[in-house]
Amino acid sequence: MSVDIRQAADSSLELVGNASTGGAGWLPVTINYVATTPDCTFFVADRAYVVKAIRSRVDVAGTGGACTAQIRKTATATAPASGTVLHTGSHNLVGTANANQQLTLSTTASDLLLAVGDALSYDLTGTATSAVGSITVTLAPA
Repeated sequence: MSVDIRQAADSSLELVGNASTGGAGWLPVTINYVATTPDCTFFVADRAYVVKAIRSRVDVAGTGGACTAQIRKTATATAPASGTVLHTGSHNLVGTANANQQLTLSTTASDLLLAVGDALSYDLTGTATSAVGSITVTLAPA
């Protein structure tokens, strides 16, 4: 993937994925979760993207024992829990409140490529009880 910086018409700087798509900047996609949030899709790609980072934050730590979430890439007709995990480890929903967590991206490059129609999905393991927080996936044009 190549991303270039160019000056936009309003004199600001923007990232360009390639010449055919024009200006395209980094796209942060966030899922805000509460204890009752089920496994779900929270983004469907309208173009090709590369996952650049996954960061999360627990606002209220869950209290029901071990509970984690994974972010998965899912093709059309694929259940959220059946997609490809985009990182190693997992987001800890019972982690320290108000503390950021950075997930380590998969070292398999193809795992991090989203094609048009691929989705990002939230996959919960355990019981979230009182958990509240957010997970942000940062995408770049491919």
